[in-house]
Amino acid sequence: MKFAVRIYGEVEGFTPEKLEELQKTDLYPFEVRDGRVEVEHEGEPMDIEPAVEAIATALGEKGSGYVDYIDNDEWVVWRYQLSPGHWQCTEVNPDHALEGYGHLK
Repeated sequence: MKFAVRIYGEVEGFTPEKLEELQKTDLYPFEVRDGRVEVEHEGEPMDIEPAVEAIATALGEKGSGYVDYIDNDEWVVWRYQLSPGHWQCTEVNPDHALEGYGHLK
């Protein structure tokens, strides 16, 4: 089955206090697991930037991570790079970016 979008990523490096605060917010489709935030979602398009902002704000001093938002219909990948208090989104070539997800086929 082909989904409109796929979203994958992981973010780590939270202080216990910030992670506890983060768990009280609506992060869908992101989940907090084992001290980090992960996402593996396939479905309809959605705005993930409010959740990305909350996650970046909660990162500790050495925290970092990424989220790939793959638009199958437009064949584009938006890569979100997260660091403490900041995030940046860039368009990347899907043909090269998706090679790392071969196990998901």
